[in-house]
Amino acid sequence: MYKLIKAVGDALVNRIARSLPGWQGAVVEKTFPARASYRPTPPANAAMLTRALVARLTLPVHFLPYHIYSLRNVHVTWDGAVFNNFRLFEPSIVRRSFLSRFQDTLLLRQWVGEKVRVSDTEIAVCHNQWSTENYYHWLIDSLPRLLVLRSRYPGMKLLLPRVSALHPVPEFIATSARLLGFTDHLPLNPRQILSAQTVILPDLTAASLTQRPELVRQVRQELLKALCPEPVRSFRRVYAARAAGFPRNLLNEPEVEAWLQQEGFEKVYFEHLTLLEQVRLMQETEVLLAVHGANMTNLLFLPDTARVVEIHNREYSDPCYLRLASCLGLEFYICPCQGVDARLGNQSDVVVDMELLKGVTTLALASTREVST
Repeated sequence: MYKLIKAVGDALVNRIARSLPGWQGAVVEKTFPARASYRPTPPANAAMLTRALVARLTLPVHFLPYHIYSLRNVHVTWDGAVFNNFRLFEPSIVRRSFLSRFQDTLLLRQWVGEKVRVSDTEIAVCHNQWSTENYYHWLIDSLPRLLVLRSRYPGMKLLLPRVSALHPVPEFIATSARLLGFTDHLPLNPRQILSAQTVILPDLTAASLTQRPELVRQVRQELLKALCPEPVRSFRRVYAARAAGFPRNLLNEPEVEAWLQQEGFEKVYFEHLTLLEQVRLMQETEVLLAVHGANMTNLLFLPDTARVVEIHNREYSDPCYLRLASCLGLEFYICPCQGVDARLGNQSDVVVDMELLKGVTTLALASTREVST
């Protein structure tokens, strides 16, 4: 019965929301110009890959202007969606296709449910539905937004996500926000709705799964200065393993691990480390090897001479980490593998081609030896 009532309510609210005109009353506080497009650097092992794959990985990245908005008398969900009177502010969600996910009985919660009000007249929102828990989307999507916010509103109170009332804000989120100068936080969990007099919301600075090079380089520079200011020797070979319960597992991982161990790689679960521990580990790393996923975000903290090897599904993997490495000038190698369930797309487990992995990794290791001599 509950499901039936909710379905009817969702359909009714969705119909009302879709019939209303667009959001009105948003003030653009500042506009930042577009920048020139760029084409990511091809993988260092491009000669081992098909032309079609290399072409797909190195499509040009384009940029639009972005803005800082001021919104009056609005409501905000724990994952950053801003709404009022059945209208959703589209720049507060990941992409337009997400609109229907919020145009349901969620929009009734400005009148019912647990409300949180702030005494401050202004509060900032710099996260969205993908960056509430995801390491990549927080560091690469949200932290550049914090830099943009800081340029006009340094030290403003910041809304941060909690996955439940029983859990704190994720450590990497709270720590990185503090290191960029935002120490006044308001945590919000999924049962709560924030009612705010004024919300300041910076746009995404680049389309999702792309990066604005100058801003990610600034994020890297500031976090390294705060967490690892002294130079260290890079000597470690790190295999970033997937934790249990995550998608994109390697079905022949025992064979992969046995060979990597033979080559001097250590197995690491980044999920078990603090942000500080991850940054310091990366500064000591000469080769990072990982399956496509948020673990690879840590290439942001590698030394300039490090090498990166990505295992990915040849049919579905997004080149976001190749793009990130290109922004940072890192040498990047691709090991395409076969997915086992096309229905799952990029979430499918994969089988690693051991001969290909050995060839790609040996090439990366040889490149590090050339740098050190």
